[in-house]
Amino acid sequence: MKILITGGLGYAGSVLSKYLSKQNNIYIIDKVLFNNSQYKKIKNKNITLHKFDILNSNKVEKIFKSNNIDLVIHLAAIVGDPASKAQPELTKQINLIASKKVFSLAKKYSVKKFIFFSTCSNYGLSYYKKLLKETSPLKPLSMYAKTKVDFEKFLLKDKSKIKKIILRLSTLYGLSFRMRFDLTVNEFLKKMYFKEKLDVYHKDTFRPYLSLDDLKIIVEKLINYKFRKNSIIFNVGFNKENLSKKSIVEKVSKQLSFKSKYNYIDREHFDRRNYRVDFSKIKKIGIKQKFNFNYNIRKMLSYLKKTTKKVTNKKIFYNHR
Repeated sequence: MKILITGGLGYAGSVLSKYLSKQNNIYIIDKVLFNNSQYKKIKNKNITLHKFDILNSNKVEKIFKSNNIDLVIHLAAIVGDPASKAQPELTKQINLIASKKVFSLAKKYSVKKFIFFSTCSNYGLSYYKKLLKETSPLKPLSMYAKTKVDFEKFLLKDKSKIKKIILRLSTLYGLSFRMRFDLTVNEFLKKMYFKEKLDVYHKDTFRPYLSLDDLKIIVEKLINYKFRKNSIIFNVGFNKENLSKKSIVEKVSKQLSFKSKYNYIDREHFDRRNYRVDFSKIKKIGIKQKFNFNYNIRKMLSYLKKTTKKVTNKKIFYNHR
C-alpha cells in the first residue's frame, strides 16, 4: 500500500512512518522544522521524504499525481496550545486551510482512506460525571483545538466515497525518533529524574493519555479495518489511562529509586482542560492496550539514563518554550 503521511517526521509521525514502512511504501511530507536527525534514524528503502511545507499545494499535488497514493495519514499541524497561541495566524493557515487543500487533493486523486489526527482537547472543560463519548459536546479552549474542531466539521460535511476516519487522540507520551519533553508525562518524568524544579498546576485535573507504542498498533489496525460508513470518529486511548496530574506524579515516583521533589500549585485560569474520555467505541473493533503506563515509564527511564539534563533541555525537544 502507498501511504502519504503529512508531518511524518514529527513526534508521532516519525514513529508511525518507521513502523508502517515494514509493509508499506511511505511518502512523507515534512517541513523538517527542528532537524533531520530523526529521518536518518528511520530511513529505509520504503520511505521517501519530501521536504517542504504543506502550504505549498502545488508540490503536494505532485506527490498525489505521481505516486497513486492509497491512503493519507494527516498529522501536519501547529501542535499544542502554547505553539498555536504564539502563532495564531499560521495555526489557522496550516491546521485548517492547508488541511482542507490536502483533503481536496486526496479526493481528486481517488485516495481510499483519509485518517485525520484530531485531539481529545476538543472536549475542553467538562464537569460531566460520565466519561465523554464521541457524541459529547465539544468545548475547544485553544486555537489549536478550535482549528481541529473546524476541520472535523469540514470532513463530516463531505459526502464523497473516500473513507474519513477522525481520531481524537489522548495526550501522547513515550519515546520517539523526534523526542519531546513538553508533553505532560514526558515532562514530569524528565524533570523528576534530573531533579529539576517541577510545578504541577491543578493536580486534580484529568486527561486521557496514550503511548506511542500503542498508537502505532492502533493506526495499523485502522488502516486495514473495513468500515461501512464513509465518516467515523474515534476517541483513541484506553479508559484506564484517564489520569490526573497527581496520579501521574505518583506513578512516576514509584518507578524512581530516589525521592523526587515537586510542588502542587493552584493558579486561576492556568490550563483549564479537565475531562475524562470513554474509549469503548474503539474497543469494539478489537483495539486492546498492549503497553501499560509503567512499561513506558521504565522504557523512558532507560533512555534518560543514557543522556544528560543539558541534552534534554535543547530546543529541538520542545515545540514551543
